[in-house]
Amino acid sequence: MASILRVNTITDASSNNSIATSVLFSGSAKAWINFNGTGTIATRDSYNVGSITDNATGTYTVNYTSSFSDADYSPTTGAGGSGYTDRLLTLSVLAAGSLKVVENSVDSTQDVLVCTVHSLGDLA
Repeated sequence: MASILRVNTITDASSNNSIATSVLFSGSAKAWINFNGTGTIATRDSYNVGSITDNATGTYTVNYTSSFSDADYSPTTGAGGSGYTDRLLTLSVLAAGSLKVVENSVDSTQDVLVCTVHSLGDLA
């Protein structure tokens, strides 16, 4: 049998906003994705990501299901996989509803086996 917890307010024992409340609402990732950026791109797992777009070799757009309140959120990226030790996924264009990233390595732009994006900020 599943349990459901429904609350209107989370506070500490003194009825103050606790650090846990701050982490839950302000400090947790509002969107993240782990995807295969080679061949036909495919999402491995994600949260609050509606789709990804393969724009060109090593260039991808992450489209959020629920947009951020503005383009001032904080994304973090990662790239790699076996044989992909010198890969760097960099931010290209930030918009409230999407994020464009580009793989920039020491040689030419290439598709990447493991791409990750984690975004923190306020949702609209």
